[in-house]
Amino acid sequence: MTGIRPKRVAAGRRAVRIAHWPVAAAAGAATAALALAACAGTAGTSAAGRPAAGAGTDRVELIGKIDADMGAMGTFTGKDGWPAVAPADIHVRAGATVVITIREYDDMVTPLADNSPFLQVIGGTETVNGKRVRAVRNDMIAHTFTVPSLGINAPLPVASMDGGYTTVRFTFRAPATAGTYQWLCVTPCGTGDYGISGAMHTDGWMRGHLIVS
Repeated sequence: MTGIRPKRVAAGRRAVRIAHWPVAAAAGAATAALALAACAGTAGTSAAGRPAAGAGTDRVELIGKIDADMGAMGTFTGKDGWPAVAPADIHVRAGATVVITIREYDDMVTPLADNSPFLQVIGGTETVNGKRVRAVRNDMIAHTFTVPSLGINAPLPVASMDGGYTTVRFTFRAPATAGTYQWLCVTPCGTGDYGISGAMHTDGWMRGHLIVS
């Protein structure tokens, strides 16, 4: 069973973390938006997020953890305002087709500015619970998996009320050359007055690395 803090859900409705972005944060989001440009056999993965040896496709499985103090084993952080995506460091092979599957357990809506580009699927293709999507509604957005330097954005909707989690599958092509690229969440899902501190600025929580080798 997935446990959630009382302030997350009230009267059967999804809780919403309201955050009014300050001018500096909005400017930062706009700068990141300018960096986003549409970029464009099978292997398993280890618990450390490393693809096993194999052909053509690297498959990586992640968990979107909630910041509650109780829930399904391994899916909660116990630190208020500190959701996480784990593992945060993702290893893929240069030039591989990468399929990232994220089981998102967070049921907190963290809306962006209206018409934000980060509500769109950019740089790859995405399915949500098996259904192809091109965007996620602002009243359903929980997080994003965004790699600005590669023009990649995967919006992550909130967990399903009935199933306990939502399954997001995002497919993209890894760069042809080795390198380390930062991924981050751009929704106001952290701590502080505007929800953009804490987990959002800390590696291992809502920020990490895509390591191409």
